Amino acid sequence: MPRIPRGTKTRLNLEMSEEVRRKLESLREKTDADSLSEVIRRALAVYDFLWSEREKGTRLVARGADNKDRDLVLL
Repeated sequence: MPRIPRGTKTRLNLEMSEEVRRKLESLREKTDADSLSEVIRRALAVYDFLWSEREKGTRLVARGADNKDRDLVLL
C-alpha cells in the first residue's frame, strides 16, 4: 500500500455497531495503539499485505499450538 505523504489527510465518518466499536477499543488497548484510527490503519496494512500475498499465489497458513496448519481465508 503506498504511503500517504505526511500532512495529507482525509476525514472519514464511519458507522459501526457498538460491538465493532468495543472490538476496536479492545484491540487499541491490547496493542497500545494511540487511537482507534491507528488500529484501523494497522489492520488495513495487514489486510493489504495478506491480499497481496494471496494474489501472488502464496498459501496463507496459520499454525496452531498443536503444530497443525490451517489455511487462512480472506474475506
